[in-house]
Amino acid sequence: MYTAASPSSPNIRLKCGIRCDALGAFIKEKISDKKIHIAITGTTSAPYLTGFFGTQVSGNTIVPLDAQLSVDDMCDCINRADVTVFMYDSRFAAIVPAIRKFCPQVTDIIQIDGEPADNSVHSLDKILVEYAGKAPTADISPDDLAAIIYTSGTTGKSKGVMLAHECLLDNTFCEDNESKPGQVMLTVLPIHHVYCMGCDILLSLHYGATLAINDSLMHLAKNIALFKPHRILLVPMIIGVILQNIQAACKANPNVPPAMVAKQALGGNLIAIFSGGAYLSPTITEAFEKLGVKVAQGYGMTECSPRISTAREDIECDSKSVGRVVGGCQVRIVDGEIQAKSKSVMKGYYKNSEATAETLTEDGWLRTGDLGYEENGWLYITGRKKNLIILDNGENVSPEELENKFADNRLVKEVLVYAKDSVITAEIYPNSDYAAEAGISDIKAQLQKDIDAINLTVNSAKTIRNLIIRDTEFEKTTLKKIKRQPYY
Repeated sequence: MYTAASPSSPNIRLKCGIRCDALGAFIKEKISDKKIHIAITGTTSAPYLTGFFGTQVSGNTIVPLDAQLSVDDMCDCINRADVTVFMYDSRFAAIVPAIRKFCPQVTDIIQIDGEPADNSVHSLDKILVEYAGKAPTADISPDDLAAIIYTSGTTGKSKGVMLAHECLLDNTFCEDNESKPGQVMLTVLPIHHVYCMGCDILLSLHYGATLAINDSLMHLAKNIALFKPHRILLVPMIIGVILQNIQAACKANPNVPPAMVAKQALGGNLIAIFSGGAYLSPTITEAFEKLGVKVAQGYGMTECSPRISTAREDIECDSKSVGRVVGGCQVRIVDGEIQAKSKSVMKGYYKNSEATAETLTEDGWLRTGDLGYEENGWLYITGRKKNLIILDNGENVSPEELENKFADNRLVKEVLVYAKDSVITAEIYPNSDYAAEAGISDIKAQLQKDIDAINLTVNSAKTIRNLIIRDTEFEKTTLKKIKRQPYY
C-alpha cells in the first residue's frame, strides 16, 4: 500500500496482518471477550484499515462513520448502533469530549495515529508494539455481523445497514479477472462508504493489487502522476471535472494528439475509470472513449454490499446502461422497480424492523427503490421510485429523467427537478464561469431557451414549466449527491 505521505509509525512498519491481529488481541483481552460494536472515523489510511480489519478479526462489528458528520449526528449514529468503543484519527481529537458526554455507553476510545493528548485515550501505536505477534481467538461464521454501514441519507434519516461477512465476501468474489497482482488501484472515495471499502479495498486485497491512497481531492492530479494507477473508482462529478481539465489541456496544446494528452494526464498506465454512485452521462463516456480512455459504469447500493451490476473494460457495453448483473446475483423487475437477490444482500437495518420489512421481501429480495429495466443482459436505470412526481392528472414523472437531459449543458452546474404547486420545476445552480467564458450575459434567458428545447423532446406531462435560479450550491452528501429531502 502506498500513501502520498509515508509516516514511520508502527502502523506502517508492521505488516498489515500483524497490525490487525495485534489490535484484535488487545480488544479481546483488554476491552471485551463478548461481541461488541466499534465505531471508527477518519480518512483512508493504513491505521484506519488496521482499525477496520482489527475489529473484524476479533469477531466484532465495525461501524464506519462519515468524517464530515456534525458532532451531534456522529453521537446519534454511535448511540443508535450501540457502539461501546470509538476509534478516530488525530484530526478528530476535538470530538472526544462530546463522545464522552453524549455517548455514555462508550467505555473505550482509541486514537489510531500519533500520541493522544488525553491520557485516558488508548494509543494504537502503543497497542501495536505491546501486542505484536499476538492474535485473537475468535469464532467467526459467515452469517456473523461484520459491519453496520449507514446509508447516505439523501432523503430522511440515515439507516444502519447490517452486512454479514458473507455479504462482503460474496460481493468481492462475484466477478473474475478484475485486476492482477502488482496493478495499482488509486482509492479516492470516502472510506466509510461500502463502495470504497468493497470495490477499492477488498478487491485490491483479493487480487494482490497495490492500493494507493489519494490524500485529498485537491491533490488528485498530483497523485495520479505520482502513483500512475491502472484503475480508479470515481463518482460522475469527479469524472466530469477530469474530462474538462483534459479538454482544456488539449486546447492549450493543439499540436499534441488528444489521446497522448489524456494518457499523460491520467498517469500513463490507466486501464479504466469506474463510475458509480450516480448517473453518468453517456456523452462523458463517449468523450473519454475518443481520448482512448475506457469508462465503465456500474450500479449498486449499500444494502447490496454494494454491487448489483458492473461494466468491464474488456467487454464492449452500451454507454447508457449500468453494466451487466454480477455473478451470483438475480435481478427482477416488479412494477417497474429493480429488485435483487444474492448473498450480498443485507441482513436488514439495525434495530429498524419497519424499514427492513419495507425494503426486503419475505423471501429475501431487495427492493432497490430504483426504476429501470433489463435488456439483452444489460441493466438500465430510469429513476428513483420515491422521487416520482405524481401530478394532479395522475401522471407519474421521473425527475431524474429530466435532470439527465441537462447533463451535457455546461451552463448547468447543478439541477434538481421537483413539483412546486403541482408544476414541474427545474431549480438550477448555473456555471457562472462558463457563462463568462461563453459571453452569456442573461443566464436565466439562456437556460429558459435550453428548457424550451428539452420540452420539445418530452410529452406534455413531463414539460418543465417553472425555472428557479439559485445563488448557492445544493446541500449534498459526502458522495456529492444532492439532498432531496427539502423538496419532497
